Amino acid sequence: MKALLSLKSAISQSYTFGIIALALLTPVIYPHYALAAEQQILGQQAQVFEIKISDSSILNQTPKQNYQKFLTIDEVEDNDTLVVALTEYLEKHNSPLSVYSAEMIKQPQWQRALAISWVESNFGRRCANNNCSGIGVAPGHPAWRKYQTKLDWFKDMSALMERPIYKEKYTTFKQMRGIYVYPGTDNWVFGATKKYNELMALTKQAEVDRQLKAQSLASLFTFAVNLE
Repeated sequence: MKALLSLKSAISQSYTFGIIALALLTPVIYPHYALAAEQQILGQQAQVFEIKISDSSILNQTPKQNYQKFLTIDEVEDNDTLVVALTEYLEKHNSPLSVYSAEMIKQPQWQRALAISWVESNFGRRCANNNCSGIGVAPGHPAWRKYQTKLDWFKDMSALMERPIYKEKYTTFKQMRGIYVYPGTDNWVFGATKKYNELMALTKQAEVDRQLKAQSLASLFTFAVNLE
């Protein structure tokens, strides 16, 4: 009973990476459980005896065969709902930044940083020295920043957005006009605001999807435990 309560307590933390990883790993490691759970949801009678046969077949596999059923941490991250959604979003804009989705969402205020990159470089399509948000006035200026990769730039840009001047004082794109970008235009404000809103909506939907996955995982585990 204590073990079951601990499992339920862990499952309730739907935002944690561990639950997300388990939600992704379970159908891969235990496809027979996933199939039986799906049949139960659809009102079909689960083939319990077939599940136990499948379970034995897994136990009889060699360590190498079992190892191949597990995903790496990188694969789990790449299959996170937010990573997948952001990658698809950026790919629709033909952005070279899509390959960094898994790392970008780890940065503070990544939506804001990415929105600015839209009006400055169309999501990284037109960057000088991998600087995709115009940090340092313009190319050739003494303050212009150069980066080895676009990911290096993005981490720097996200850190910049965390500074008090932007995090606490100039918190909107309208307020940033004339401060971050000079002189700035209505189109700059409108474009950054539009993309920021889209990215926030994308993030919100991904959180909903994560909760649904966690709930499905809870049901799947409950069903699997009941088979024992």
